[in-house]
Amino acid sequence: MRLIRQGDRFVAQFSFVWEVSTLAEREEGWVPLFLPGHLEEPLGAIHSQTHKVHLRQGVRLAERQIVVLGTTRFPEPPL
Repeated sequence: MRLIRQGDRFVAQFSFVWEVSTLAEREEGWVPLFLPGHLEEPLGAIHSQTHKVHLRQGVRLAERQIVVLGTTRFPEPPL
C-alpha cells in the first residue's frame, strides 16, 4: 500500500485487495505500518476499520510512500 499526502495528513491507497481484507478481518484497533525492509520500529499505524492513518511524532515521509502492514494490533496508535 501507499501513503499519499493530502494536505496536512496522509491517506492509504491500497494496491491489493488482500490489504483491505486483511485489515477487515482484524479486530478493531491500530495496525502498525513499516517501511519495506525496516521492520524494527513502526513509522505509524492504520486503523483496521476506518483506515485512518496516524504517524509517529517526527516521522517525515515523501508525498507518496510505500509501506507494509505489521502483524500485531494496538488499542491506541503508537506515539
